[in-house]
Amino acid sequence: MSGFRDLAMRVLSAAGVYRRLDVLALPLADAPGDSAAGVDVQELEPVGLDEYLRFRPDADPALLRARFSAGARCFVARRAGRIVHAGWAVARRGWIDYLGCELPLDPGDVLQFDSFTAPAERGQGFARTRITVMARTLRAEGHRRLLALVWPENTAGFRPLTALGYRAVGRIAVIRLGPWRRVRARGVQPPASRARGSAQYWDDVVTQTLAEPPIEAWREYMRGVYAGLLGRWLSPAARGGPGLKTDLFEEAVSPQHVLPVLGAGSLGLDYSMAVVRAARVRLGAGYRFVVGDLRQIPLRASSVARILAGSSLDHFARQGDLDTGLAEIARILAPGGVVVITLDNPRNPLVWLRNHLPYAWLHRVGLVPYYVGHTYGPRQARARIEALGLRVTEVTAVAHVPRAPAIWLAAAAGRLARPERAAGLARTFARFESLESWPTRYWTGYYVALAARKPAPDTVTRREDAG
Repeated sequence: MSGFRDLAMRVLSAAGVYRRLDVLALPLADAPGDSAAGVDVQELEPVGLDEYLRFRPDADPALLRARFSAGARCFVARRAGRIVHAGWAVARRGWIDYLGCELPLDPGDVLQFDSFTAPAERGQGFARTRITVMARTLRAEGHRRLLALVWPENTAGFRPLTALGYRAVGRIAVIRLGPWRRVRARGVQPPASRARGSAQYWDDVVTQTLAEPPIEAWREYMRGVYAGLLGRWLSPAARGGPGLKTDLFEEAVSPQHVLPVLGAGSLGLDYSMAVVRAARVRLGAGYRFVVGDLRQIPLRASSVARILAGSSLDHFARQGDLDTGLAEIARILAPGGVVVITLDNPRNPLVWLRNHLPYAWLHRVGLVPYYVGHTYGPRQARARIEALGLRVTEVTAVAHVPRAPAIWLAAAAGRLARPERAAGLARTFARFESLESWPTRYWTGYYVALAARKPAPDTVTRREDAG
């Protein structure tokens, strides 16, 4: 009977319908104290990534950089100056790729994962030695215990851990049917929902996005949409000096960066430290990055000549916060400067329906991956922006491809790892932008897009004289 059950679990797991892992814990006070001779264990710094890739050439460099950016640590065991074993550890939040969910970590808990020994070096106790040194380091930092995750049917995986002193403390499982997902936990806290809109919430969102199949076709399409708006609406006077992008989500999760369109040396702002770190890793030198709140932007008044606020203002739970963000953008925009703003379009029937259905339900079935808040239609947005002393010069609707089907197709292409299909999909999506010229554009466009200019002082004076 157990054999049939194991087979059923393997089939459900391979199909991605039902997956589960046992949670094992090792009190750091009980960690082993012995070690293999001739082995040196150290923490690997991000600058040592090339050495790690020589040890594991099949590893994804972007994923490893994202791990470091999210606060994960890598401990390696070397013999004769060469890495023979490595293991990763993370505190605060542990993302489980296999389950596609987060394992909540209590203060003092550290999750170890992705333990790997070179095939020719196995059976020599390198994992035990690494855990010994890692436990000593973590205990000195004030941590209490190490957690590990094992597939319940993998009896061989339990033996080395129980020999080290690990004991089962719980189980976490995920049931998934299409976009619907349910997480069940026993003996551990279920994934907690961070306060929507908090920096920690967006830390979690970017960590989850990096672990999911890439949707490069969608992101390439949206990069083209924003690049087109900037190319059409930024005047020559607004093209000098660095620009500002008011979020860095695309830069954190994809090579389809929008920040470079604003020019070298431009500034990227985001509320989430994890997002900023991941964006910095992808873009490197040549840009500036700031952790900050759109409701209190840490920049001087009239200091930026061009700003892109691409759907970064429509995630606030309170309308007053949206208005405060708009006022902050108007404050830092330089005289003669231009801001390009996009907001979720409430005149689009699908957006309207989404805004009138419970977020928790939409999120649970996978239709809305993260929290969306208040927004304005084209007339309201224009009135609010002009009330701040800016002159709206352009209003339209963009992103006309049906969003949910497009993202599902992009995700399917990402799972197949076929870049040529992703590029073809992006070109197909872009053809839908011809609907912008139709009178029905506000019914089909997902975003309202506006360009606004801050009048120069001499322009204001001439108007007053003319009056």
